[in-house]
Amino acid sequence: LFWLLSELVKVSAHGVDQVVLALTRQVRSGDVAQGNVKLCWLMVRFAQANYAWLSTFPVLVATTVYMLGRVALDHSRIPDLRAAECELATRLLRERFHECCMIGRDLVRMLQDVARIPEFHDLWQDILQRPQSLSPLFAGIEQLLRTPTPPMFLANRITYEMESRLRFILENLPATSYSRNLMWFVQRYLSTPESESLFSDLIRYIIGVFHPSNAVLASNVVPRYVFLGGLLRFIRSPVVAANAKLALFYDWLFYDPKSDTIMNIEPGVLIIAQSVDKYTFMTASFIEFLAYESDAYSPELAPAIRGSIGLAMQDAVEKGVIPSIMPIYEHPRIEVDIRQNLYYLFPQLVPPVPEPAPSEASADYAEPAKNDDAMLLDSTDMLPPAAVNSELAPEPPKPAAELPLPIATPQPIRTVLVAPKTSIAFDPVSRMFQEEFGIVDTELAPEIPTDADNTDGISHTIAEGSALEDVVLVASAEPLPEISVEQALEDTSLWLFGSTLQTFVDSVAASEPDVKQIGRSVKEIVDMFAQSEASISAITRVLASIFSDSLDMEDVETNAELAAAGESSDGLEHDLLHYILTAAADYAHTTDMTNSTRRVLQLLVQLTEAKVDVGFRWLLHSVVNAGKPVQYARYVEQYAEGTLQAALVRDLGVLQEQFPGLFYAVLPQIYAAFPDAFPGCPAITAIIGMTLESDAFEQVCFWQLLNAEVGGDEARVAGIAHYLFQI
Repeated sequence: LFWLLSELVKVSAHGVDQVVLALTRQVRSGDVAQGNVKLCWLMVRFAQANYAWLSTFPVLVATTVYMLGRVALDHSRIPDLRAAECELATRLLRERFHECCMIGRDLVRMLQDVARIPEFHDLWQDILQRPQSLSPLFAGIEQLLRTPTPPMFLANRITYEMESRLRFILENLPATSYSRNLMWFVQRYLSTPESESLFSDLIRYIIGVFHPSNAVLASNVVPRYVFLGGLLRFIRSPVVAANAKLALFYDWLFYDPKSDTIMNIEPGVLIIAQSVDKYTFMTASFIEFLAYESDAYSPELAPAIRGSIGLAMQDAVEKGVIPSIMPIYEHPRIEVDIRQNLYYLFPQLVPPVPEPAPSEASADYAEPAKNDDAMLLDSTDMLPPAAVNSELAPEPPKPAAELPLPIATPQPIRTVLVAPKTSIAFDPVSRMFQEEFGIVDTELAPEIPTDADNTDGISHTIAEGSALEDVVLVASAEPLPEISVEQALEDTSLWLFGSTLQTFVDSVAASEPDVKQIGRSVKEIVDMFAQSEASISAITRVLASIFSDSLDMEDVETNAELAAAGESSDGLEHDLLHYILTAAADYAHTTDMTNSTRRVLQLLVQLTEAKVDVGFRWLLHSVVNAGKPVQYARYVEQYAEGTLQAALVRDLGVLQEQFPGLFYAVLPQIYAAFPDAFPGCPAITAIIGMTLESDAFEQVCFWQLLNAEVGGDEARVAGIAHYLFQI
């Protein structure tokens, strides 16, 4: 297989990178069996032999680095393999650091685990002390910690077989009968000492990748926090237990509602709140862990980390994950020191702890309690994370090379405190993701059916009952100012794209652009954008600037769908728009409205607001080309205000004005796709008859008939039809 892949790389075959990506996921963490070790060797040798080819695929570079860093821990007894893995990973990190940064904060977690391996030590010190030696645009480790890890990297450490079995449990089994399947899963994948490193990867997958649907959340299927609590009971090593805790609460330490999703916080909140009655020691252990980590994980960032933890819990309370943390604070089995920790972390949610009697310990809170007995989790010592050098952390029995390092920053790092947001109504069962632009409704928008032939369930109105003339489409964000491509690329939020965007812009501006290569670049950029937390506004500025006059491109008002109607052009804009719409369609046709789908559709909305003619082209692409009107309806739903009728009036008007022949050719298909949007809409009638200026009596009667029909006036329809039949 790897010989065949190497030969395909030599002839520049398309799609080899996707095969290699799939193979990286088959390299199992925590498995030192002969077959898995052989696969690791083959992957390393393939990457070394095809390093130049590998470097041209940013996602593959980042995935390879993350895979190598995670499995290197398992190969301490295979020094040759570990040395080869570390050499390749550090080389990719130093030479392609921009691409690796798209991993986000889990890159830091991975590097902590391997930082004591000699090959990684110098690299770790450069990241902490000399960040710009790796990349001029890398400001420091806080930049990574503030970037959520895209789900594709977390999923990479779980094989396809594991994922299918996990999803079967989490999507189908009730909470009363999942234990047998969990036991089978542990015996199959977690029964050896080497497999203990897989616990953290499983927890990160459940936290950051598996976000249950509304139907699952409303059913009696086992919740994620219950499954995680059961999984934690199988941990016996204190080091593994500490790393598992860090994996569970890692997103809390740098939580920001603008970039993080509440679904990554929900399991930790619920496992703390729901365990307080039967497993008080577990709740106390988690609270002590958070209090300890808030100060010890990175002393330079301690105020920001403590603020992020508080903001995470406040956001969970505001959005209805739990009504309050007061039941935890007031629980009779919660000790005074745990209440002090709660107040230390969440002063905006709980009152101060009453001062004790003079004979008791001082009420002044200095640091989390040093009660090792409280760190037990079902007969398993849950130590403060091995990520910190502290007298509070007992010496673990594991080798020092297996322990993650603290983030000690000799040079000051700018601390960004996230101010608590104002209280808003939010139901995480109804809405799983926070809107990028800060628009959070208390009602869930109606779901759109995915069957293109069934349009009865499509929501045609967002502002019900308002006159069409008064309804406009209002985007979720302010219109973006027009700037040059060079200015747009300077946005610091685009650093995770590395050189991909600049290379794309250069290829577009070339005297003889390679259109097929540009199409592949557009697909890669859209994929990276959809699966990351890159700013929608920033990437919109880049694309909108390309379509402006800054590159002296021909202003071609057409796209690939129009070519079938004989109104095509050879302009480059035509090809760019076609590739953007095709890449977006890959996400818009999915059954569920995922975060990636929403981000891509919001990108189309912002491009429309930036004066790029996306609206009517997306209408053609969805209805005429793909036969899936639900894609267009979902696009309209991304507007803060407006109706499907208002969107059709706008886009049909542009289409009729620019391409009247195509307009009348596709009108029947659009009418059939949205039958409920046309009746009662005089503006659409006016667009249809705009170019028909015949004064013939029959023509006038016909358009009166059509106007009455779409206006919903059945009496006029019957009267005019009767008169025509008499003639």
